[in-house]
Amino acid sequence: MNKQCFMCKKIFPINMFYVTHNNRFFSYCKSCHIMKNKKQKFIYINKEDNYIKTTLQHVFSRARTFPKLKGNYRRKGWIPEVTLEEMYGELLLHIQLMKDKFPTTNGRLCRYCEQPWTTIRIENNKGRVIESNFSIDRFDTKKTYMKGNIVFCCVKCNSTKRDSTKKDWLKYLEIDKELNEENKTK
Repeated sequence: MNKQCFMCKKIFPINMFYVTHNNRFFSYCKSCHIMKNKKQKFIYINKEDNYIKTTLQHVFSRARTFPKLKGNYRRKGWIPEVTLEEMYGELLLHIQLMKDKFPTTNGRLCRYCEQPWTTIRIENNKGRVIESNFSIDRFDTKKTYMKGNIVFCCVKCNSTKRDSTKKDWLKYLEIDKELNEENKTK
């Protein structure tokens, strides 16, 4: 028994079509079905609200809050002290703060570098990181995700800050001041 694919218009044996939950066959052959689903998934994950939603939910993922042993040590898991709804609220406050600070923008700016963040996902990007993408940072790395410790930023600034603390940055500023004074005397 053969069937024609609705998308590519080719005729295939019936086993080249997936079966629906009520034992009927899909209109598309398996390869067209896969392509159609990939395209729909790509469109879904590249929408800004879906990207941000996924990033926020990642903070609450089981793997992060209940970490596994890696080698001989247990990775620190940060159990958030805010709910997902409160995290969304913090994001909306951040966007409003940035709109007030930069009225000509839409407020979707990195808190650190004040540049617009992006929400781009590239399928099969082979490990490439898009540094301008939206990210969430814990300002004080010794504390969990909680009100007053959440910073919405870009991936580049988040990875640059990494595990540094306020004490580190104060030391960097102190050294910067010393170097400027040394250069003035030369």
